[in-house]
Amino acid sequence: MQQIDLIAAKAAKATERRTLAILAYDNACAEPDSANWRAVADLLRLALPNAKAGSAAPKILEPETDPRFAQWADYVIPQSVSAKRLGKSPVIVVTFADGETVRAPAVSLPGKPVNIGRGLRVAIAFYQCRIATRCGGNSDYSACITVPEFVTVTCETTETEYDAAQCNAKSAKWRRGTFDASAAIAESASYPDETEDGALTRADFVKASYRLAVSRLRLAELPEGADARPLQYQIEECELRLAGWTPLQIRARWRAREDAEREAERLAAEAAHDAEHADHASPPVVTSFKVNQAFLSTSRLTLVASNAQVAPSPRSNCILRIAAA
Repeated sequence: MQQIDLIAAKAAKATERRTLAILAYDNACAEPDSANWRAVADLLRLALPNAKAGSAAPKILEPETDPRFAQWADYVIPQSVSAKRLGKSPVIVVTFADGETVRAPAVSLPGKPVNIGRGLRVAIAFYQCRIATRCGGNSDYSACITVPEFVTVTCETTETEYDAAQCNAKSAKWRRGTFDASAAIAESASYPDETEDGALTRADFVKASYRLAVSRLRLAELPEGADARPLQYQIEECELRLAGWTPLQIRARWRAREDAEREAERLAAEAAHDAEHADHASPPVVTSFKVNQAFLSTSRLTLVASNAQVAPSPRSNCILRIAAA
């Protein structure tokens, strides 16, 4: 095999280096067992042009400019825009990580790209309502449900696809919740499907977990000064239910507590009544009194004659004049 002279190659021109590198590689391929592959690699490195100073790294295609996916858009729809001007809204199809598929409208303005951000928010709300209904609760307060990541996001109207990774990153805040339905369903696998003594079943566990998350969220958002007792009762009921209490035991606990509260209120009222009457004691009742004996021995005429003389009224004077005439 021909020997490779790296010193001569360095002194050669760029075109000659490439020729020498190609020749050395062909000779090495002809005799691979006895070839000096390190020298061939060094010669190939000399044949490559040096990178220019300050040259930028190869540009990586971002999701926003990736031609495989449609452009992300999320803008506000003014209330002044009429439904006639908006026209028929594009429909997006979203597939979630748990296998659920949701179709939702993406209200967009004419002449602008599909409002995928608004459409994903609607799809998330649809998913939460579906899971809330499936868990046995109302869907009017399903914002506490955690939404899994998107697997595919496509627009049915324009037949375009959106980058699922980009959609997941931009919608992380919208999908965050306090109740994970998948985790609750998996945890309920240890409970029976049916019971005869009122014990906790699989459906009861999922429903109680969802109601507990909803009640805690509503209690946290309750205005200051509002009555929180109904929500506190719901939270206590769900916690006791998840702890293994039957509905009969929970009602008995509440009745005993209500009876104790009523008895405490009665005793407090009696104590307040006694304290009030102790501060305003009534004067003692007189059962006997003494009269002066001299007053008792005086006749009634003397008592009348001793009264002070009072001048007669004009009417009495008139009657006396008439009687004297």
